[in-house]
Amino acid sequence: MPPTGLFPRQGPRPSASNAEKKLYSALQRRLPAGWTAWHSMKVRVPRGRESEGDFVVAVPHRGLIALEVKGGRMELRDGQWTQNGRPLDRAPRDQAHGFRRALLEQLAHRHPEKRLPYVTVATAFPDTSWDEPPTNGDLDGALLGEQDLLFLNYALPALAERLFQNEPAPEWPWIEALHELWGESWVPSLSLGRRTRLAEARLVELDEAQRNLLAKLEVNPRLYVAGRPGTGKTLLAMEIARRWAARGKRPILLCHTRALATSLERAGHRASTVRELAADRLERAGVVIEDGAPREGWSKATWDRVSREAAKLVTQDAFEYDAIVIDEAQDLDEGDWELVRALAKDRLLWVFGDEGQAFWTDRREIPADMRPFVFVLDETYRCPAQLAAFADRYRPGAETTEPPEPVDELTVFAVPADRIEAMCAAVVEKLVEDGVEPEQIAVLSLAGQTKTALGNASRIGSLDAVRADDERAAENVVADTFLRFKGLERPWIVVTELGLATTAYEVRMHIALTRATVGSIVVATEEEITRDPHLRAVAAG
Repeated sequence: MPPTGLFPRQGPRPSASNAEKKLYSALQRRLPAGWTAWHSMKVRVPRGRESEGDFVVAVPHRGLIALEVKGGRMELRDGQWTQNGRPLDRAPRDQAHGFRRALLEQLAHRHPEKRLPYVTVATAFPDTSWDEPPTNGDLDGALLGEQDLLFLNYALPALAERLFQNEPAPEWPWIEALHELWGESWVPSLSLGRRTRLAEARLVELDEAQRNLLAKLEVNPRLYVAGRPGTGKTLLAMEIARRWAARGKRPILLCHTRALATSLERAGHRASTVRELAADRLERAGVVIEDGAPREGWSKATWDRVSREAAKLVTQDAFEYDAIVIDEAQDLDEGDWELVRALAKDRLLWVFGDEGQAFWTDRREIPADMRPFVFVLDETYRCPAQLAAFADRYRPGAETTEPPEPVDELTVFAVPADRIEAMCAAVVEKLVEDGVEPEQIAVLSLAGQTKTALGNASRIGSLDAVRADDERAAENVVADTFLRFKGLERPWIVVTELGLATTAYEVRMHIALTRATVGSIVVATEEEITRDPHLRAVAAG
């Protein structure tokens, strides 16, 4: 059904003249039943010309009346129209005729295959009344005065009978088209896919601005760059490595996790975990480890000591890199730092880290000799501000009893334990349905690698899932643990298996949430949410 009545419903549009307000009130009370009228209809034709009609009245089955309003006392003297004694620059109907042409042009542009409704022009003088109307030919039968306002329910149909031709209105929904053109309401919406792409474009721009900081920092042969999640540490680490390489240096990027090293390699850098580099040095020196077993089978105890063992051999073995960049440095233990010291010597060394993200309690502090100069990044670019503030509630040392502010980028789903996997699948599939690419999503478990189920899944719903260090990660959903994904980011992070975080729950949650560049979705049981006061407050809100 076409819209009927006067629009706007609650009052005239802003900046209306007193005369327009007066006519609006009369139309509000006495617009004929089934008719539609709009105050202040603005159109812009394709070539850029703009025009406005004071009121447009739709007469069912007939057409449109463009009603031009002139307030004050209107008089015609010596062929010149005056308004409160002052000459008008244009005749009362000239503006309405210009609007009529623009309106028809806009309708033809929007509906090129449709027959357009007949549009006629009339004039209203809401502040001027008379016994006899003016004799101007263009106003003959096309003028309403103050005396008509009390009887608009009769005056308007009579006006329509005088102005319209016998040709009936077109049969397509042209009144709805006028209502759309006038614009009753608009609630902006953006698909998740488009929102994600815009966020990624914004990150590139902001990170470029941050990388310009390097111009001021490059004079330091050794530097510790500290920053909270999302301050661009990894991007800056890659950038300084690129700059050193452009100057003929041979840099290597080191970190703790295989997934981050793989990501750095995909970006074109020579990268390795510290312990894999240690294993390389030991094997190159002919050291046999665990009776020659492949690395995949080495025990944790072996991996914990390879860095110390390799540090003893470094002085006997040439090291082909003359510049070292370490990312996520808070994850290295003392044995790893021994190897770094042995390798660094007089080489360039930049260290990037955030001690607040340290998961192991014995690895929180960056050794003093590895941080002779410190630069702190204090602006968060990656994680949305509201989500970053919420995640900071889990940061070590955070103390707050205030309920969290609303977080637009965080959604919490409470489901029964046997529905966790199905809900994670539904969330991922909904994201993809709304335009998010699979490679823009990561499902992260707060469990450890031996306890997680979803973190080892090969499929999430109908989509393939791979680990963070898998060579196919660049094209697929990642399903992994929070710890293996540490140092990485994706637009959408789904956090789950909260109850399997038996230790350091707050640190795990902080790390997982801050991996998101657009939004995070927590899928948990009612019990898991109840145990977490921050999530409980969000779910209750």
